[in-house]
Amino acid sequence: MSTNISTNIAMVLGTMSVIFWLLAYIGIIWRGFKDRSFGMPVTALSTNFSWEFIYSFIYQPFKDYLHILSIPWFFFDIPIAIQCLLYGPKDFKSEIIRKNFSIIFLLSIAIAFTIQLRFFYEFNDWYASYTGFGINMMMSILFIAMLLRRNSIDGQSLYIALFKWLGTLFALFSTAFDAYAELNIPISFYKLLIETITHENYPFTPLVKILYYFTFMFDLIYIVLLYNKIKEVKINPWARF
Repeated sequence: MSTNISTNIAMVLGTMSVIFWLLAYIGIIWRGFKDRSFGMPVTALSTNFSWEFIYSFIYQPFKDYLHILSIPWFFFDIPIAIQCLLYGPKDFKSEIIRKNFSIIFLLSIAIAFTIQLRFFYEFNDWYASYTGFGINMMMSILFIAMLLRRNSIDGQSLYIALFKWLGTLFALFSTAFDAYAELNIPISFYKLLIETITHENYPFTPLVKILYYFTFMFDLIYIVLLYNKIKEVKINPWARF
């Protein structure tokens, strides 16, 4: 497969990743206002919000199609952040957290922003592979934790979980095709998912693969747990948008 074809495929796959994540955001916004809750864990939202602002507008902005396509993610995160500020305090039992929720949330964003900005520059993460897949794995764990902590399906739906899973899956495929296009070598299913290439072959490194495999596992656990929880409250999981 030629370099140009691999690059074009990577662009299509990257665009699909953006679309699926946007659908997940739309689902979170819709479900959040519907349930008067927020559908993205606070730490995950703080980190995600910061990452999208840095990647879209600060670190090599408009460098390529992925930087440009990340901009809608940031603007869709704004209403999710507003929902978090509106409905967040009632989600916690601690009186200290309830009274100081806005300060805690804004401080969380500031900390996430500072750490990620330094990470981008110090590790030259121009494709956002380390930061992006690292955040994804953390988010997948936090979604499970939120569901278990709440013991409720507020702000969540099976479609959100599936779109999130698909968005990350297509991001992995896009990263792989971009990496192999840079190396100018053919790609195969074996090379994509199993074969280990050296650390120098950024952005598709062994660490990125490991981060994705764990993300994939946690996403499936979340999907199963959420499906069972929705069934438990006598709702058709496929009828809850």
